[in-house]
Amino acid sequence: MKNFVAICMCVFTLVACGTEEQPKNTREPALNESLKAAPAKASMTDDQVFAYILGQEYGLPLYLNQPPRIGEMLDLDAMVQGIVDNEQVQKDTGFVLQVLPEEQRALEARYEQVTKEREALGDNAKPVVLAGPITGGKVVIADTTAPIIKYSYTRGVVIDGFFAGMSRTFGQKFDERYFIMGLRESVLAAMDSSFKRSVSDDTLKAVNARFVERMEEIRKEQRGQ
Repeated sequence: MKNFVAICMCVFTLVACGTEEQPKNTREPALNESLKAAPAKASMTDDQVFAYILGQEYGLPLYLNQPPRIGEMLDLDAMVQGIVDNEQVQKDTGFVLQVLPEEQRALEARYEQVTKEREALGDNAKPVVLAGPITGGKVVIADTTAPIIKYSYTRGVVIDGFFAGMSRTFGQKFDERYFIMGLRESVLAAMDSSFKRSVSDDTLKAVNARFVERMEEIRKEQRGQ
């Protein structure tokens, strides 16, 4: 894992190159308001901090553990776009994800096969392919977009589904902007130990403990106790 993190750190030294004009996609991505400057930590409520925690807990293990299995780093910007677009689907029934369910299933099958092949090769498997630079910008997916970008997008859709599930469990809508913040900042902190997150470890632990207590209360109510 240390070696992989060292590889990931190289990504932050890459210089963004000029990009070719991409074909217009009829499934226009949602505006990514979540990528605006993070609010001051002093202004964050417990609910917002908990959304941040969920972003860290659902996103960071996926981001770090997938690349050694599939041989490529996930694209963080595409993951975030998957979250943003999936949130838009919940607000607008006419909105369509950039990667449709059928293609998502095909991508799942593709990378499951890749995982099996890499496991069979063991130490002879090819090194992990680095991702492009993290720009924090909106991601537009076209037919010609690389499979790893599309797959990263689907991972964002998946973890946003988990996030929505937690909102249903607690009977309230958590703010996805803080969910995304938790994902992004936990990844950046894993790559660079000097990175300062918006929330202290003490605050994360305290808020998490309060929500664990609330979860226990909810479970007791569900059991009729």
